[in-house]
Amino acid sequence: MTQNNVQDLFLELVAIPSHSGQEQEIMTYIQTFFKELGMPVKLSKQQSGLVATFPATNKAMEQVPVIAFSAHLDTATSSVLPEVIITNGYVETANRAILGADDKTGVAAMLAVAETLAQSDEPHGQVEFIFTTKEEEGLTGAKLFDLDLVDAAYGYCLDAPGAVGGMIRTSKTHLQLDFWIEVGVPHEKSAIQIARDAMKKIRQNFTLDTGITWQVYHFGGEVLENGNEKVTILSEFSADFPLENCLPFVEQIKQIFIETGVTYKADVQDVTHMSYHHFSLPETSHVCEIASKAMQTLRIPKKSLQLEGGTDANVFNARGIPFLVLAAGFENPHTTSERIAVAELEKLTKLVLEIIKTTAN
Repeated sequence: MTQNNVQDLFLELVAIPSHSGQEQEIMTYIQTFFKELGMPVKLSKQQSGLVATFPATNKAMEQVPVIAFSAHLDTATSSVLPEVIITNGYVETANRAILGADDKTGVAAMLAVAETLAQSDEPHGQVEFIFTTKEEEGLTGAKLFDLDLVDAAYGYCLDAPGAVGGMIRTSKTHLQLDFWIEVGVPHEKSAIQIARDAMKKIRQNFTLDTGITWQVYHFGGEVLENGNEKVTILSEFSADFPLENCLPFVEQIKQIFIETGVTYKADVQDVTHMSYHHFSLPETSHVCEIASKAMQTLRIPKKSLQLEGGTDANVFNARGIPFLVLAAGFENPHTTSERIAVAELEKLTKLVLEIIKTTAN
């Protein structure tokens, strides 16, 4: 594996548009890539992604735990194609476009590793490369992914910003709480006033425990065709613990909206959406110890990180496969300043190879 190899793979990938829900071209690229390596690829249902499997190199290695690496194929939406340049060792864009390093960095590293495994005689256990779609749309690909195609005992999600060596062992529970308040006109209070009263009561009477956040990100009113006034409140709830511990707090928020509606004879409706589940991997867990040992071997400084937002690891952990999130080296995701150092691409590729080697040993 050479630095130019993973760099070239990355440049090929960023040249393929792959916004969420429009990943067919890059999926075809991935399938062709593994077909040329002679490795089987299995497509998951509903265009949710694919998995390529490298079998164990011999009978002895079949006893080694099966490991997986994951990355998502879709990128944040950009209205223009990126004009890619390399300056001072960084791959970035020369125009007002999103590069797509989140998460084509992870995809490129996985492809470079696959190419190395196909050309090497070094023994290893079974390795699975999982590529998901629609990650940027609520982790949809991972939620739909057919895990019957996956044998992994544990895995690594290559999808976090920051220097390679960063590890994310924990993540929040995240829910979407949406409310609608409607009143006829004239009415003793407007729908906007009633909504504000409810939110004021929540802030005054609802004590949030440490590790809980509730915030409104959209508040808007409208007059309906029947003359009624309606307000929409879209909010997010997140907490540093499992869903079952979150539900009493969620119900309190909902109850305050409902009771306020009853007080002022307003119609209140609500919908709760599950975005992603909390997970927490002990530092002593096998998946973490393997990554730590690989970093130590490569002399890559290890750093525990907290990540705002979810990754496919939230879904895989919730579905029963321990997945550790690894920083992939990219910077400023979802912005026109997004970039990745070629040296970080190479370092990530080496780390994945060392994790495979460490697992085999």
